[in-house]
Amino acid sequence: MQILILPLGFILWYLAYEAKPINNDEATCLWEEDKFAKRAKLLNILRESF
Repeated sequence: MQILILPLGFILWYLAYEAKPINNDEATCLWEEDKFAKRAKLLNILRESF
């Protein structure tokens, strides 16, 4: 039974992953810029500590 369930689960996961919407709007861009700024701050802190 598990031999049938696992491949079926992967197939359903793949179909759901392919069907997810892609959001390329202004809010997404702002969110990505915010994450980039936070990541840069953390990298600067790490570089200063070493």
